[in-house]
Formats: sequence, C-alpha cells, structure tokens
Amino acid sequence: MKYKYLLILSLFIASISCKQKPATFPNIDKDATSEIFPKPVGFVNDFDSIFSETERADLLKLIKLHEAATTNQIAVVTVNDLGTYSDIEKYSLDLANYWGVGQKEKNNGVLIAIHEDARKLWIQNGDGLVKKLTDAETSYIIESKIIPEFKRNNYYKGVYRGIEAIIREVNKTED
Repeated sequence: MKYKYLLILSLFIASISCKQKPATFPNIDKDATSEIFPKPVGFVNDFDSIFSETERADLLKLIKLHEAATTNQIAVVTVNDLGTYSDIEKYSLDLANYWGVGQKEKNNGVLIAIHEDARKLWIQNGDGLVKKLTDAETSYIIESKIIPEFKRNNYYKGVYRGIEAIIREVNKTED
C-alpha cells in the first residue's frame, strides 16, 4: 500500500516536472577536459537529433519516475562523433564518469550511449548496480529490446523498451 502511494506521488511529480533542466548531474568531473565530451543538458541528451521533442519528453518522464522511486539515474546520449575514442564502450564509461551519472556514494547510474552513424550502442552501468544489472543482462536488453526496434528505424521505441527493461532488472527483488 505504501508503494502504491509512492508511485502515485512519483507520477504526479514527474508529470509536473518533465522539462529538461541543465546541470542534472551535480557530480560532473570538473577536472576532466570538456573538449572531449559534450555538456549534459539533462537525462536525455539527444545531440544527434534522433528523437522528436515529444519522444524526448516521454523518455525523460520514464527516467524521472524511476529516479524518484529508487534514486537510480538513467541517462541517454546520442552522439555523432566519438572524438578520439575508437569504441563506444570506453567512450560511454568515461562520459558517464565525467558527467557523474548516478549518485556518487551509490554509483547507481546507467548510461545508454548511441552513435547512430556508426551503428554502435552501449549500456554502461555503475558499479553500484552491477549485481542487479550485469553485462549479460545489458547485452540481452540491447539484443532483444533495443536493436530489433533500431532495425525498424524506430530509435525512440528501442530506447524506451530498453529503459523499461533496465528498470525491471534493477527493481527485481532477490529471492
């Protein structure tokens, strides 16, 4: 019953606060060079413009509901250039650390990084979530939820389904 009220309150808060706000990640690494990474604009950073405004708002709403209920943070980034990086895995790890996705003391962030032109995608999770969201589970989410929609050129639906699957995984109770 308590969780039902928490969910209703979270839905209400998310519905009135779905606008992106800059500086969403207070733990940004100020010592790292900003020339390599873009400045975050919120939880949904669509630098490659693959989502509509409505789609960005829907993704943001889903992410904020999850954060309000769990404190876990999920960020999405689309990029058209990896800079000096040769692979999206290392890029997404360094970007997640630079932005400070997740709470520093909990390391409970997840970054979904998409490089559409190179057809690359990666889910980077913080060490605080690795027991609930393993590399095998993120690979499964990519292969079964996200990529099938990407093959249909439906990036929004793929990312939305991916976020839903991530949320299901991290919210599973241990038996």
